[in-house]
Formats: sequence, structure tokens, C-alpha cells
Amino acid sequence: MTLVRLVLAVSLCHVASGFSRIDAAAHAQVPSTSQFKGLMPNLGRPTRPDDTVPLLDFEKYFVGQWTFQADAPDSVLGPGGESTGTVTYRKLADGFFEAVTAGKNDTGAFTIRETIAYHREQRMAFRHVTDSRGYSYVQMAEVGGNIGGDYRLFFKSAPFLVNGRSVRLNHTIYLAAPLTFRIDVEVAEDGGSFQHLSPWRYRRH
Repeated sequence: MTLVRLVLAVSLCHVASGFSRIDAAAHAQVPSTSQFKGLMPNLGRPTRPDDTVPLLDFEKYFVGQWTFQADAPDSVLGPGGESTGTVTYRKLADGFFEAVTAGKNDTGAFTIRETIAYHREQRMAFRHVTDSRGYSYVQMAEVGGNIGGDYRLFFKSAPFLVNGRSVRLNHTIYLAAPLTFRIDVEVAEDGGSFQHLSPWRYRRH
């Protein structure tokens, strides 16, 4: 009887060990979502009005591939309509990044290339943008945020020419969630007032 109990005990240990290995393997196969956590800091307490706003970690948030969708009206930049595609951000060096947009709309495919400089401590960003549809421009941005982890990048361009017209572009990038963001676009021509275009909406791929 003692021998039977011993055999049963050893068998049960092997079964339990097997289940433990299966459970551990299942957990190991679940992809980590730590890289997609929001930017709100964990203070271990409710926030206060005098809390310091954390600096935006551009690399942590943007690097990788995103899909986008936009439905813009006609403007000085060209015909409107729905645009879809992807944008891929990659790090070039500390404080420097590249973004390449591959999109398509009713008039065909287009590519947008950006070289971005971000100064985290100064809360400033600069970028040079080249659009395959026939124009390029430079922009600078102030980076704003709040203790809740929401950030805004307010990009404003120097005047540039599109088909002989003087154009200015504003892009406001809203970061309020770890897997999605939005860009509001405003355009002005020949020194006139800004016209609001439809937003571009992005989702992590």
C-alpha cells in the first residue's frame, strides 16, 4: 500500500509539473504591451495641480508603423478625397527621427518624407517635409502637455510655394492614447486666413 501511494504521489507531481510548464509557455507567448502603455506617469496617488508635467518621450511613442485615414476637402494643396496608407517612424540618432508616409487617394499614390529634430528638455520640435505631390516645407513646434499624459505638438510652417501660391500649413498633433493619435491640418494661402481641413487619424499597426 505504501508503494502504491508513493507511485501515485510521483505521478501527480509529474502531471502538476507538466501543467505548470504549459501555463508558463502560454504566458510567455502573450506579446508584451509595455511598449504601448500610455504616457501618464504612475505617481501612486491622485494628481495635483502643482505636479510637474512629464516630458514627451518621442521615441517611445512614435517609433514603429501606423496606419492612417483622412478625408480632406479640395484646397490649394490639390484635390480632396479620402486618403489611406501607412507611416513608419524610425530613429536616426539621439533626438533625430525619420517618418515616411506611403499613401494613396483618388488621384494616385503619394509619398511624404519627414526629417524630424526633437529637443526634449526645450519642448521643441522641427521638421523638414517633402511631399511627392510637388512641394516641401519646414515647420517648428512647441510641445505642450498635462499631467494626465496628453500631449500636443503645434507645428507651424514658414511660407512656401505651391503652384505659384504662397502657402502656410499648421499641423496640430494630438496624443491622448497609446495606440491612436490625430493630426488637425490648417492651410492658408497668399496671406489669408487659415482653412481647417479634415483631420488625419492614425492607429498603431
